[in-house]
Amino acid sequence: MIPFDAIINSLDETIILFNKQKEAIYINRAGEELFSKSSKDIIGKKFSQLVRGREAISFHMKKSLDDGRSFKGTSMTLNIGKSINVDFNLSPFFVNDRIEGVILSLSLNFDIVKREDSDFDSVVYLLGSIAHEIKNPLGGIKGAAQLLGKNTHSASTDECTELIIRETDRLNALLNDYLTVCKHPSFGSVNIHEVLEKALAVMKTQLETSDVQLERMYDPSLPEIKGDEGKLLQVFINIIKNAAESMATGGKLEIATYPSRELFSKSGKAKRMAVIAIRDSGKGIAKKDLEKIFMPFYTKKKKGAGIGLAFSKKSIRDHGGFITVQSKRNSGTCFTVYLPYEIIG
Repeated sequence: MIPFDAIINSLDETIILFNKQKEAIYINRAGEELFSKSSKDIIGKKFSQLVRGREAISFHMKKSLDDGRSFKGTSMTLNIGKSINVDFNLSPFFVNDRIEGVILSLSLNFDIVKREDSDFDSVVYLLGSIAHEIKNPLGGIKGAAQLLGKNTHSASTDECTELIIRETDRLNALLNDYLTVCKHPSFGSVNIHEVLEKALAVMKTQLETSDVQLERMYDPSLPEIKGDEGKLLQVFINIIKNAAESMATGGKLEIATYPSRELFSKSGKAKRMAVIAIRDSGKGIAKKDLEKIFMPFYTKKKKGAGIGLAFSKKSIRDHGGFITVQSKRNSGTCFTVYLPYEIIG
């Protein structure tokens, strides 16, 4: 006979058993990983001590205990020391036909991210199509301006043709940036720490000029991943550059790497993620801007093109990962990049 623990611990979902006092009396291995705590630190704790600010689940837990009913919910954000989005199920459990507690099941839910990414993909596709259509006639305009400059020799004409050539070159460079967003990566073995060090070398002068203190917290156990080194390098340069610009008068930049504690399921297979967290102590991002920063063309910078973070999001998604951001005005910003490195099962 297969032991009960072996069955429950094989599940991707978090399973927690609560008694009538809403104290945890059992948690499976997926739950330990989700909460980043051992079962010893969880068993005996009340639901309110494990999950903060979720009166709705607590209310339904009481209803389940009182009435013997099951409840479910989708796309609920929980605070367990970190913010997660989950689907949940609550069911009473019985001993000798008496309700002795409730079973809470939590499943990580990334449907919100997927819906946002679907809209993002549409914008990126449109962007690439427009850039491609503009690029060809732009070359013709530049050629005509160069020819006009050779055949006429007045000061006013020279000034106008030089302006046309200069502006077409600027637009052409901008279009090349937009088209780069749409290109698929070329995969090879990549050492994440080497890529981060190359990005820091590129940004060294700006970081030193801004008097930014750098702290590295790398996990040497992380294996190489399958990725496009050039695209990943540009992603980290973009993020570090934004961090440096937010700390123009000094601050602290922390870069940490570690394996994800969660398993991410895709196509029936679980995968482990390498996590790269880049945190600055800068001026932060206003809440109203956080939802827009990854969209093409969106920028608060006077000379910005609004393409850097859009490129970063697209590149990480092309690698099978995702990128999140947390920020608060005058309290700094943290970009967290997730990249798959191990398939399990």
